Amino acid sequence: MADSLLGPMRDQESFEGPEMIVDSTRVTNPEEIQEEMQISMLAGRVTAALEEATTARYAIENQWLKNLSGYRALDDSTIGRNGDKAEFRESEEFKPYIRTTTVKTRAAYSQIMEALLQNSRFPLMFEATPIPDGVPEFATDDPQAGQDSQEDFGIGFEGDGKNPAAGATQDNMSWKEDDATFANLNEGRDKSGGQFAQISPSARAAEAMTKMVLDQIEESNGHTELRKTVFEACLLGTGIMKGVFTEEKTIHKWEEGVYTPTKEKFPKMTAVSAWDLYIDPNAMKIEEAEWVIQRHRMTSKQLRDLKTRPFFRVEEIDELIRMGGNYSRKSFELVVREEDTIVDNSRLWEVLEYWGYISIQEAMELGLPLDNIESDQVHVNTWVCNNRVIRVMVNPFLPQRIPYFLFNYEVNPYNIYGVGVPETMEDSQKMMNGFARLAVDNLALAGSMVFDIDESLLVAGQDMSIYPGKIFRRQGGQAGSAINSVKFNSTANENMMMFKEFRQIADESTGIPSVSHGQTGVTGVGRTSSGLNMILENASLNIKTVIRNIDDDLLGPLGQMLFYWNNQFNYEKLPKGDYSIIATGIRSYTKQEVKVQRLQTLLGLVQNPALAPMVKLPYIIRELVKGMDMDPDAVINDMDEAKLYAQIIGMAGGSANGAAGVPPPGPASPTGASGNTGNFESSGNQEGVNGQASDTVA
Repeated sequence: MADSLLGPMRDQESFEGPEMIVDSTRVTNPEEIQEEMQISMLAGRVTAALEEATTARYAIENQWLKNLSGYRALDDSTIGRNGDKAEFRESEEFKPYIRTTTVKTRAAYSQIMEALLQNSRFPLMFEATPIPDGVPEFATDDPQAGQDSQEDFGIGFEGDGKNPAAGATQDNMSWKEDDATFANLNEGRDKSGGQFAQISPSARAAEAMTKMVLDQIEESNGHTELRKTVFEACLLGTGIMKGVFTEEKTIHKWEEGVYTPTKEKFPKMTAVSAWDLYIDPNAMKIEEAEWVIQRHRMTSKQLRDLKTRPFFRVEEIDELIRMGGNYSRKSFELVVREEDTIVDNSRLWEVLEYWGYISIQEAMELGLPLDNIESDQVHVNTWVCNNRVIRVMVNPFLPQRIPYFLFNYEVNPYNIYGVGVPETMEDSQKMMNGFARLAVDNLALAGSMVFDIDESLLVAGQDMSIYPGKIFRRQGGQAGSAINSVKFNSTANENMMMFKEFRQIADESTGIPSVSHGQTGVTGVGRTSSGLNMILENASLNIKTVIRNIDDDLLGPLGQMLFYWNNQFNYEKLPKGDYSIIATGIRSYTKQEVKVQRLQTLLGLVQNPALAPMVKLPYIIRELVKGMDMDPDAVINDMDEAKLYAQIIGMAGGSANGAAGVPPPGPASPTGASGNTGNFESSGNQEGVNGQASDTVA
């Protein structure tokens, strides 16, 4: 089965749609000519949609150009609101550009990425739902636990309608098959009051799912793509990511010195520049868009690579390459790409990737397969180049959706695009540049000497240049009256005071104080540690808002699509469980060091025998290990290992209760006994037993 995209794909050999469509100039079959006409009309529709989106976002592109010029510290007389110039005066001799916008943008990007990728962990995880379905929340080796609960294996009395699937057995229908640890456990909680251990299979499954997805993200360079997306959001105000697609990667292996590579499927996600994605102008959110178009700039090699992907029309691609390139640069590309040289357009092609709706009638005329289509419209993916359709197919995503995730740095409530850091401090940057230039121009006058010369008192024909030891010949007048120096007053201090005022305004408008990116000589409230901490805490509120936008609009939907992808393409390795997708960006903003300190403090409180029965000690230990960036499964013993170590330590003369955390068989030790500071047998702790590993996820 072809599966280059998310969703079930049909074999190319059995596809009776666009793969069989040929150019009307090469056929005489009326049906084929009709199909070719419909394809030509579809190409025209895509081109018209691109023109509509280009016109609609002209003002947005103008703002993006100003943001980019501010970040690069460029003055451009053609860039400005309502046609005004970026310079203050044409007479300015010195035109320095203070790169505060560059520093603020980088600071925002660094703070966000530091929060999102702490310990190099992608900010996404899976948790068990509060009431898991199919996998028990708790399991224990207490033989009494399973007496009041019974698994439903679909087996009952004859005629009850519960017929097991072909080949099904009690073992392969049970949650116990996923982990050998569960083999001898019963569903339910420990009822003995602490004599038996209990774990959480649902939480174990969620942790296994998290590990698998994070490994897939690592293989697809998800960290790098996330960095690109976040940086463009800081710069332009909007970050866009595309996915999830299927990528077949080659795994390099050697067996006994013989190279035996294998291929495996991985989910793929990529960053998409906001310059290249054109969205339906009528949409306020990406979910509301009727269509989107991604504009590709391709070389002949990239165009030929498309022929290896399913459902691309090979003959059309060969014809496009024979005809030569058709790429025409957009007006913004001269600034964005900084292309000062003339590009040979005969070697470049403009390819449009369209995701949108067509009517069911148009889909039928195109010969598209319409299995299980209940609506009167069809969501299709179409690739167009030079008014030729090189691919058309039904959107393979299940559930069908536009495969782009868009989030904003700062939300604009009346536009799908957001506001970036350069835009929020645009006016402040102009004022800082202006006062810095005024100060430099004034110092150029105040720091040099200007002379007032009365030529009527001097001998004619003399050189007026002035240098040390210069002699002027005077023919009349009093001494010192022919040549006089004029000194201009310095206003540099006043100008620099205004410069500092507008720098502070830039701090307030962006929510990024200068002290957070290395400003020295802090005065006022920031002179004390408590005052500086208050400033940084207040500044973090702005970054927290951005991270919440990333969680809600990017990471959450992306995690959902990764879950769907694994259910469709990786179901054999999928841990059985009932999951909730959690975007952990805002959680990561709380520093791990602080979390570890709090857990250690709580662990100290457990030393009190009166409080020990009230606390889930296994949960604390597991979260403490996670906070230290270690794998809890590798550090914490499972039930069998814990019992074994407890017996070894007991035989060695140690305290099994205190060392291994699992009570040895026998009577319970009295609360408060010397050397016993943890939970005790029959202590009343129903959620976990004496340091035994619990699988509840934070």
